[in-house]
Amino acid sequence: MELNITNNAADVPFSFIVQDLLTGNIEKSEAKFAVYKKMRGIAAINLQDIETAISLHFNQGKLTIEQGVSPDAAVIINTQSDKVMDLNMLRVRWGLPYYFDEAGRNVLGLLFGGKIKIKGLLSHPVLLTRLTIIMSVM
Repeated sequence: MELNITNNAADVPFSFIVQDLLTGNIEKSEAKFAVYKKMRGIAAINLQDIETAISLHFNQGKLTIEQGVSPDAAVIINTQSDKVMDLNMLRVRWGLPYYFDEAGRNVLGLLFGGKIKIKGLLSHPVLLTRLTIIMSVM
């Protein structure tokens, strides 16, 4: 199982957290590895409170992490640093994020309360769902 992750955002400590999270999650699960190999597109995570952002460039089994929000990002997650980990607690059931337990209701509350804003939520649901699957620690 080769992940082929290149981190070009070495100046951003958060990039290593995301890299380690993804590596650990995907290496532990054949299902997550299969999802990872299908991913194409760019997703960005922007942590506004600490002025840190990274873009994840997925290309069918290859991931390049870049500093900043790519202008070509299909999905952009804007939140605070203490809220981003809430997204990793989402369970995935039947191939979709599950919002009917405590972690799911918490994320919905953050979304509806404006504490997490996701550009591309409706326009790029496949990329967002696949990102949720590989980032979920559940």
